[in-house]
Order: sequence, then C-alpha cells, then structure tokens
Amino acid sequence: MNRSMIRLFLLVAMVILLTNPCIAAELPSIGEPPPALTLPNLAGRAVEISDLSGRPTILTFFTSWSDTCKQELSDLQSFYKGLAPSLEVVAISLDRKSKTLQEFLDKNEYSFKFLIDKKLSSLNKYAILIIPTTFLINREGQVEKILVDYDDNVKTAIEDWLKP
Repeated sequence: MNRSMIRLFLLVAMVILLTNPCIAAELPSIGEPPPALTLPNLAGRAVEISDLSGRPTILTFFTSWSDTCKQELSDLQSFYKGLAPSLEVVAISLDRKSKTLQEFLDKNEYSFKFLIDKKLSSLNKYAILIIPTTFLINREGQVEKILVDYDDNVKTAIEDWLKP
C-alpha cells in the first residue's frame, strides 16, 4: 500500500467514526449528569432519572436471576434503611418478563424505588456491559463513581462514598 492509499483509508475511517451515532451518543461521564432516561416504575408511571437529584443517589442496573445483583440489592437495602430519607436508591430491572421480576420482588422486602426497562433501552445509553453496574450520583446530580459488578471492594467503595 502506498502513502496515498493509507491516507485515504485513514480519512474514510475518521469519517465513519465521527458520524457513527453509537460513538456520538451521550455516555455517562464522571462529573456530568447521567444520560436522560425515562422508565416506568412498578405502577407503570413514568419516572425521569434527572428528577432524582437533590440528594445522593445510588442508581443500579440489575436482573433478578443474577446472584451478584441479589447480593448488591440486599446490601443496598441495608444502606437505604440506615440513611433514608437522605439517600435515594433506584434499581433498574433489565428483566424481560414482568412475572419473573414480580416473583423476585415478592420474595424480598425492598423499600427503595424500582424502574423497569423491558426494552433494554438503557443498555446503550448507560454503556451497560456487565450487571450489576452502579452509578453513584451526588446531590448536585453529577455522576461521581461508576462501579461494575459487585464484590467486597464495590461494597466498600459504596460505604466510603456514603460516609459524610
């Protein structure tokens, strides 16, 4: 390949990358508000994520069949019980079947908010590749931390973030 072919190839690649809507999409960034997202709650009422600012918020994406998600939700319930109403916890279900989610919620007693994303529209907007993925959002509505998966290190990171 000669230099002019390489330059043409690079130019075409740059045009494709710059015009691709996936790359141009607004993704979550530290220090920025989370991407706009409206999802129904368990009662079917639409909730806008941007309306949740004003207090620290833990926003997590989960499925009812994932063991790590179950552990995280259990720990989030403990955090929430100890800090409500100064803390908001919102769990976004990626379960495709309402019955599966409802059975899971009936077996567990959670007192924080649940939203449902059956169409999985949040996966691209929030760049969700692994569940659970958790966003720690400050009272100004800015993402402070993005945590992927759940283990003792993530639990400690959340506990540290919750300390005054």
